[in-house]
Amino acid sequence: MTSHPILIVSNLTYTYAGRLLFRDLCFEVCPGDAIVLVGPNGSGKTTLLRCMAGIPESRPAIIKNKGLKQSYVGHLNALKLHQTVRQNLLNQTGATSERLMKILLEKRLSSLLDREVRTLSVGQRRQVALARLPLSETKLWLVDEPTTHLDKTAAAHFWEMMEKHLKTGGAAVLTSHAPVPLSKTKVITLNG
Repeated sequence: MTSHPILIVSNLTYTYAGRLLFRDLCFEVCPGDAIVLVGPNGSGKTTLLRCMAGIPESRPAIIKNKGLKQSYVGHLNALKLHQTVRQNLLNQTGATSERLMKILLEKRLSSLLDREVRTLSVGQRRQVALARLPLSETKLWLVDEPTTHLDKTAAAHFWEMMEKHLKTGGAAVLTSHAPVPLSKTKVITLNG
């Protein structure tokens, strides 16, 4: 059985500050896909992720299934430093308190729930930002360098979470300079 794409990138060209990052880029994202964007710094990996997230608007080069819900976690964690972990995640995801506790227990982050984000380590902040992915219950995850600042245990938990998402029909596009230990990936190399 062939799965239908949930997102299509069709002839996407992007120039930034007079520099061509990519031209006529084409690929599809289907349920179960993990697409890894690789390339040197400055090659356009983050820009491509942002285009897919709609920042900046890239229509008609990016076609999404009607009703497709996606989550984007960039290299900046987008957390409010003077709010607690609970406040950040509930405000950003719309999850219930029960679901929040379940996910944070799974990620071994429940002890951070009522701490202000400003009191967390860089690695803990990254883990909290990544917790938005399963909390949002979206089909497509767009993630920029997900395991940056994570220790080995936290990184392993992230990849387990990603594998579960893919096996249940989710899809992901991510950037990574480190090896991606998923069972099945497609690699797109950008050269800038």
